[in-house]
Amino acid sequence: MKTKERHNGRGGSTDSFLAGFLVGGLVGAGIALLRTPRSGAETRRMIEERALELQERAKQTAEEARAQAKQMGDQLSQSAKHVQEKAQETAQKARSEAEEVGQQLSESAKQIQKKVQETAEEARSQTEEAGQEVAERARQMRKA
Repeated sequence: MKTKERHNGRGGSTDSFLAGFLVGGLVGAGIALLRTPRSGAETRRMIEERALELQERAKQTAEEARAQAKQMGDQLSQSAKHVQEKAQETAQKARSEAEEVGQQLSESAKQIQKKVQETAEEARSQTEEAGQEVAERARQMRKA
């Protein structure tokens, strides 16, 4: 199974760093113990001191990793909030523009309808006038 690694922001992973740190500390402590002649009690005391030092360093490193993770989380949260705000602004702008275009189309449709009615009325009037002229000429032709 593949495990997820936490990245420390510098190209490495926090897990790898912690593992290397602990292994390096243990190897260094082991070499120091083997190379220095001491009594059993002195060696145990030294191992205990080294273990406490390593424990403290591990705590510090873990705290630093937690602080970095929190900082990254805060940055991601801010970025997400910014993106959300921009999306809302864009959506509002699009709605406003769509309403404006709708109003313009409605006004244009009203103007076209008015022009069509005027043209139809004019055509009706001209047709009536032409019909009256034709009727008048037909009467004149019958009389003649």
